[in-house]
Amino acid sequence: MSLLHTSPSDDDLPGVFKSADEISQEAQKEYLRWTRGRLQLAVVAAIAGTVTVSSNDGTWVEKASATLALVSFAAALLLEVFLLRGSPEERWYHGRALAESVKTLAWRYMAAAEPFPSSLPPIRADEILLARIQDLFREASPNLPSLSVGAVQATAKMREVRESQLESRKAIYLEFRVSDQQAWYEKKAKANEGNSRRWRFTLISFELIGVIVTTITLLDVSEIDIGGAVAAAIAAAGAWLEVKQYDNLASAYSLTAAELAFVHATGSGISDETKWSDYVISAEQAISREHTMWLARRVGLRAARRSG
Repeated sequence: MSLLHTSPSDDDLPGVFKSADEISQEAQKEYLRWTRGRLQLAVVAAIAGTVTVSSNDGTWVEKASATLALVSFAAALLLEVFLLRGSPEERWYHGRALAESVKTLAWRYMAAAEPFPSSLPPIRADEILLARIQDLFREASPNLPSLSVGAVQATAKMREVRESQLESRKAIYLEFRVSDQQAWYEKKAKANEGNSRRWRFTLISFELIGVIVTTITLLDVSEIDIGGAVAAAIAAAGAWLEVKQYDNLASAYSLTAAELAFVHATGSGISDETKWSDYVISAEQAISREHTMWLARRVGLRAARRSG
């Protein structure tokens, strides 16, 4: 059994998906870049402030460190204003939600699952797909100013997969949708677990340094008190961990990957169009569940930060 000439990829998905995906990726990079910069500037300002207080003799060192602290605080403030006005976090979330919704629609279309059953004429299936995508576009466009429709929604590859026999559609869906998503979640789970360990070690290291420098200050071994700078570094590392959510994502992604392994196993023996449609709907719900929960967690965190 052949999987057609080539396997479907993200390039074969609707134009709206490509636009939303690009917006989301760029907004994510922008948000993380400026957030990281803001935290780094706060640490630099704390270090410069420590040097200023320790000098306290009117020399150029005191003036230079005070100037550096002022510039760092001002730059951090500008980045915070930019994050509020530019709303890259909002574009990241809304773009990701739209891209995943369109991708789910496209795969249900290719698999010939409801609302695109194999009994539906191709023209009618295309009409339903366009109507659903139009609804999603209309809902998301106010939050994504640069969102574009794209030239094609039902691509040639999507039509080719949809028009193939059930066995071909099933093989393509199981390999390039379910197994692909399972592998993605497994990879991301391992990456987040590793990042979590590294940042936890970093936090522990900063806290040990804090204990040492505080002890030195209490024993009057040194006149320079860098405890404030160390505390700022600990706070920045903790804030970055909150932004990245390594622990939560590692756990959630591992669970989703395991669930998709079971989803894949239950789809192999299906040989009826109606049962196949039900299976694809169930599989897509399992795939999209983590994206929905991810979005809910992110929105909840953003609301908590704003209220705080």
